[in-house]
Amino acid sequence: MSRIWRSRELLVFLLLIVLLLAVGLINPNFWRTRSLMHILNSSLILILVSIGEMFVILTRGIDVSVGAILGLSAVILGVALNAGVALPLAVLLALIVSVLAGMVNAVGVTFLRVPPIIMTLGTLGVYRGLMLIITGGSWIETIPTNIKFFANWHVLGVRFFIWVTLVIVILTTFLLRRFKKARYLYAVGDNEEGARLMDIPVKKTLFAAYTLAGLFAGIAAIIFVAQIGFVPMQAGNGQELRAIAADVLGGVNLAGGVGTPLSALVGAIFLTAVDSALVFLKVPGYWNNAVGGAILLAAVYLDYRVRMAVAAQQRQARAAVRKENNHLNPSTSEEQT
Repeated sequence: MSRIWRSRELLVFLLLIVLLLAVGLINPNFWRTRSLMHILNSSLILILVSIGEMFVILTRGIDVSVGAILGLSAVILGVALNAGVALPLAVLLALIVSVLAGMVNAVGVTFLRVPPIIMTLGTLGVYRGLMLIITGGSWIETIPTNIKFFANWHVLGVRFFIWVTLVIVILTTFLLRRFKKARYLYAVGDNEEGARLMDIPVKKTLFAAYTLAGLFAGIAAIIFVAQIGFVPMQAGNGQELRAIAADVLGGVNLAGGVGTPLSALVGAIFLTAVDSALVFLKVPGYWNNAVGGAILLAAVYLDYRVRMAVAAQQRQARAAVRKENNHLNPSTSEEQT
């Protein structure tokens, strides 16, 4: 049981199973393979945005502009495709825009020393404004069918974008565990001053975190456009808060230094499953935001309580070690007194 509490990802996964079982007992249609695959497919955008947000939170930062970056990238992709640009080039343009947007945040936070929440709140407004300027405030209602093909393409019975997202999760997890420079994210978030004393390039690490957040929002934008086939002006709206909620729920520490892509994965799937459960339980749609907000508050509170419990255990362990040392070396204890 103690292992479950230490592994937030495992705990949330077990809660997800309980949720699926409980809702399935009320509405057996919830257990159908088609319904479960729909939940997974619907969670892909949130998973990717959450992984990008995770990089920033690991450094003890926050980025509330990722939803706007998603929307802006989706607009660029839609406009480019409708202008006759080839699909690969249009996708590349959307990713370039998302990376540049992330780099703007990175410059503000790392070099101009603007607090992350202030910087990304400002750019959120800028990116939303650019969406309106580019489109004239109108939805992009028609998208060429060539990109929609990938949303419906199945590989071994599973949608292509699910495989893509799974590969991204595995790859980022491997890099964060094995690649030395990727571990800098944890070091900076755990103790920025200590990381600087260890000659870790703090500014470059922070710059990379915000840039990656932009990149992953751009990847999410591509899947978004492919799945729905049009670009509303509300594209990406609210995704930043859901991404933060998914990360914290999955075990990413808001204080920095703790979390994995798996945390973002299970947290995002759980939140998406909750939305689907409300539909199967015939709960009115206007409850979604209230439930999402309640889950966010619960996740933040749980995160705080877990951190406090871990800190208390560490203090007790250190006290026990000191007591044992004093017992074995009473002369040393007397000299210190």
